[in-house]
Amino acid sequence: MRPDIDLRAALDTRGAAILLPLSLLAVIGFAALGGLLQPALTPDATSDLESTVFVLTLPLSLIIPVLTVWITAGEWSDRSIQTTLLQRPGRLGVLASKCLAALTVFAVLVAVSIGLAAASTWIGGELIGEGADLSSIDGVMTTQLATLTATFLFSLAMGVALQSTVLGLVAAIGVPFVVGTAGTLAAAFGSETLADVIRAVDLSSAAVALADGSAGAFELLPLLLLVAVPVVLGAQRWRHREIG
Repeated sequence: MRPDIDLRAALDTRGAAILLPLSLLAVIGFAALGGLLQPALTPDATSDLESTVFVLTLPLSLIIPVLTVWITAGEWSDRSIQTTLLQRPGRLGVLASKCLAALTVFAVLVAVSIGLAAASTWIGGELIGEGADLSSIDGVMTTQLATLTATFLFSLAMGVALQSTVLGLVAAIGVPFVVGTAGTLAAAFGSETLADVIRAVDLSSAAVALADGSAGAFELLPLLLLVAVPVVLGAQRWRHREIG
């Protein structure tokens, strides 16, 4: 496996030269927005890390699917996969390498984002407001980080299963939006049946429950339906799909 090759193939392109700076600017902007404005909006004029990271999840919920699907499925869309497979025999090895490359990008992105959020929170609280609360890092790890991990896993599954940048992005961004909207409607109408159906495909809520230790066996169902099954089916398709 050579995830370094897959990283270069995905990131050393004209599209990446546009996407990566825009993504970094979005992360910096939302980190500043969340950390620096909190003292002006909260009654006690303090800045809280968990709130800053929550603001950051807005751009990250789009950036993570774009980068993940691009790394895993981009070569199928631009038909450069033929060259890759000729140079690196073993399709499943290439697939695993791309998954590792996507995981590396996700880990670096999240680490940079949390670091920027912490810096912005400290500046906003200590230099502008009446104090900064960085002790909520536990809440960040069990809520926002769990949600971002769920976004990454589902995006990875869609990239592997659909092997198309466009279709992968539509599914990775559209399905969570539909699930979230349906969950809101189920709560508004008080439908327990619909709520149970939504719970079975609500990967973000399941990830949060798993992270804070409140999950039961039912929370494993979204992981099975939305991650494990698509990855297994996608791996089989990856092995046998004709290149044309």
